[in-house]
Amino acid sequence: MRLSVAALRDVAAEKRAKEKAEAPTVKTEEQTRAEEAAHEKVRAEKREHKAEASKSVWRRKFRSLPEAKAVDLFADVIGDAFILVIGGALIIYEYVKSSRKPDTNAIKIAELDQQLKDEEARIVELEETERRQQEKVKALEDALEVLRNQPGKKRSLSIS
Repeated sequence: MRLSVAALRDVAAEKRAKEKAEAPTVKTEEQTRAEEAAHEKVRAEKREHKAEASKSVWRRKFRSLPEAKAVDLFADVIGDAFILVIGGALIIYEYVKSSRKPDTNAIKIAELDQQLKDEEARIVELEETERRQQEKVKALEDALEVLRNQPGKKRSLSIS
């Protein structure tokens, strides 16, 4: 009850109601006096209420609810609490359930990473093979150059 009073209190609406109540109208002198007396009584009540309203919501005294209304409010609170607990339990259950499943994106990333490593190893291997072939070609060219530069032997090899 204290929470609902604190949450639902609208100071602006109270001010508007007060201004509307104090708005002048065209009335007879007798009606004006009667209204002023009534307003004075209302103002006195408002002062009392304002003094009480200025107290902390937690220190205010509330009259007890009738038993039927209290039971209805308690049933509403229990129903809302039950729905909240079930909803929270479902959220937790789904979170745990999804955390147990393997992450498909992580698996795909791991596979692609392995493929990348394999391709890099293959590139290194191909570069090594090319380097060895270059060395063999150079050795053959050097041997061919030595054969060409030897005097006295007939050259039967020709390179085009």
